[in-house]
Amino acid sequence: MKNFKKSLRLEKLPAYIFSEINEKKARLKKSGVDLIDLGMGDPDLATPRLIVEELQKTAAQVENQKYAPYAGLEEFQMAAAHWLERRFSIPNTRGNKIINLIGTKEGIVNFTFSVVNPGDFVLVPNPGYPVYTNAVVLAGGTPVYYPLRPENQFRPDWSEISEEVWKSTKMIYINFPNNPTSASVSIDTYRELAQLAKKYDVIVLSDSPYTEHSFQELAPCFLQVPEATEVGIETFSLSKTYNMTGWRIGFAAGNPQMIDALLHMKSCVDTGVFRAVQRAGILALNGNDDELIMPSKEVFRYRREMMLKGLQQKEYEVFDGQSTFYLWIKTPAQRKSMEVCDQLLEKGIVCTPGIGFGSMGEGWFRMALTVPEERLQEALQRIPAASQL
Repeated sequence: MKNFKKSLRLEKLPAYIFSEINEKKARLKKSGVDLIDLGMGDPDLATPRLIVEELQKTAAQVENQKYAPYAGLEEFQMAAAHWLERRFSIPNTRGNKIINLIGTKEGIVNFTFSVVNPGDFVLVPNPGYPVYTNAVVLAGGTPVYYPLRPENQFRPDWSEISEEVWKSTKMIYINFPNNPTSASVSIDTYRELAQLAKKYDVIVLSDSPYTEHSFQELAPCFLQVPEATEVGIETFSLSKTYNMTGWRIGFAAGNPQMIDALLHMKSCVDTGVFRAVQRAGILALNGNDDELIMPSKEVFRYRREMMLKGLQQKEYEVFDGQSTFYLWIKTPAQRKSMEVCDQLLEKGIVCTPGIGFGSMGEGWFRMALTVPEERLQEALQRIPAASQL
């Protein structure tokens, strides 16, 4: 079509660095290069058998083949509430409202659209998950970045955000355990944030898909702070927890007015998750963690320790965040992250340049440990010493 143009809102989005990486991957694959893809955070492990069997059984039942409620099945909401109580000691009496999501990415974008107006300022972590920036820009808001610095273990220092900025801010995103850095925070970080959000009337969106991939001690969540329900919501995903990335199921919990706003937006643009997938999600949330979560968690723990040790032996500086299945690695000799990832790609190893996560990601790159152990060992053999890259 001769006069076709993308909408202005799409044109305003920042350059998508990952499309360039995908083009390079396609070119190398076409030329016969054996690629070890450590770029995407998509677990290679199978969804636990019990969850799959529940889907197979319930998908055949006619009552599960109809439209699902926008907010999700009541039984799914109850299972999510019980999971929050069991895992984080968040009482059902606290007043949190829960709705089903088609994965947390959908929830993040739809919630942003439901509360952010053109011209609103939104605090975004830097480095951070690119969807946060994209959601703000698409909603017509203005991203304002707060730093996650290596000298602070990639944790936020709220004192770095001035009172003037807090007063002008509509919403803030926070994400721990963190993508891309793998950093974790203590409950005190959330307590301080809740107090600041309450003081300055700022909405909090806490994005928490990696809480069950914390290897040293169990990660806290924002809603554990009693005041959190007054100021924000939190999104949780079954994707990484139960190796269900393709199933597209998660949930949001928190302030009832904010959840209602999200539900209003969702009712305009989508419908509920397939009922049979929700039935399988109910089984997962009500299930035995030792059976459904721990086996894959131990696999990722082993892979992480193996790759951490192997890279350190090759003199790479790796941030030891003790969570997620990502490694956050410093580029040798202060080189640009895209340049380093290009060199690794020529050796058949796909990694993600830190610049793709924001300006403060420059000088680092991310490695996702989502391929089998033998492929990770092969990757270590292909990766040259830091001084030779």
